[in-house]
Amino acid sequence: MDIRFDPEKSRHPDQQSGLKVPYAKARRGGGRWRWIGLMALVLVPVVAFSWYALRDRLLLSAPAVLTHEPLVITSPRDARVVDVPQRAGQRVKQGNTLFVLEDGELEADRTALKEILATLPAKGAQQESESLVDTARQRVDDAEASLRFQSGLADKFDDFRRQGEVPLTDLASIHVARASAQDQLSGARENLLLQLRENTRSELAGPVVQRRQDLTRQLARIEASIAAMSLMAAQDGLLAKSYVQPGQQVSAGEPLGVLVPANAPELHAYFSPKYVGKVAVGRVAEAHFADGRSVLARIVAPPELTQKLPSQLAGPFDANQAMLEVRLRPLEAIDVRHDVEGLPLEIRLRSPSALWGDWGDEDEAGTTAAERSSPEAKAEA
Repeated sequence: MDIRFDPEKSRHPDQQSGLKVPYAKARRGGGRWRWIGLMALVLVPVVAFSWYALRDRLLLSAPAVLTHEPLVITSPRDARVVDVPQRAGQRVKQGNTLFVLEDGELEADRTALKEILATLPAKGAQQESESLVDTARQRVDDAEASLRFQSGLADKFDDFRRQGEVPLTDLASIHVARASAQDQLSGARENLLLQLRENTRSELAGPVVQRRQDLTRQLARIEASIAAMSLMAAQDGLLAKSYVQPGQQVSAGEPLGVLVPANAPELHAYFSPKYVGKVAVGRVAEAHFADGRSVLARIVAPPELTQKLPSQLAGPFDANQAMLEVRLRPLEAIDVRHDVEGLPLEIRLRSPSALWGDWGDEDEAGTTAAERSSPEAKAEA
């Protein structure tokens, strides 16, 4: 079967029955893009798997935060805020009052105790005891006077007996009376000692004294609690946050503010537990801020296992994930713009050789390779 094409159509392919048909130009790049898509489909999984398998050997990094280990100031008990002398963002000195609280119950208890102490007698039952002591002393004095009289009388009767003027029976009765006076004196002295001992016991442990001591101790505890309601700065620093205002009621343990100590900042990095042997004390790393600035930092403490990440770093699935908390101290000064409490950053070990432990160790001079390569060390050299 012969097939003949219209020669008019071959000469004018863009016309049909005398009308011009605007055909689109043929697209000849489709095959090239198909090849690119196929190559990407093959290479992307290979690259992703390779990166996942080798990233631990090529890069050791961890999220971190900059911190001064701030102190959260809390209310010691349910109270009312009377005054907030310092404003948030203000620098304070050690001993400056930060918050003044007041508890009406403590004030009422202090007033009541002072009134009760004022009504207690100064000596109480001691007055009766002292009266008994005075009576016992008077008896001792009377017994001594009686003994002196009987002794003098017995001496005279002895003289009369030697002269033969007194019968022996009268002399015997006189000596019996003197012996009785001596017994009375011994008994009076013993009674005086007992009364003095009882008086001492009453002074030290009498009911009124015990009551006064108990009330005094209670008053001292209340005074200490009232003094603790004036919260002062434990050290120099910055009052970063203040959550309360005068007149506000607060509960026991409720945060009142945050005091950032005026000390050098630390970097707390959070590594995976599998790096426990690679983050030894003395290793040097780079701390990278979000704006690209970086500083050198040294690990200053052994890693500690923790399950609580800072809120700045915690993700939705990091609630109970075990991490190694590593503390680092910057080896370079951090400018004021980056010295922000809780600022997130990234910690990186600068060299892959650090993964095998031959980088970051101190030499005999006590310096590390990173410190020797720092600009400051080169300038000193």
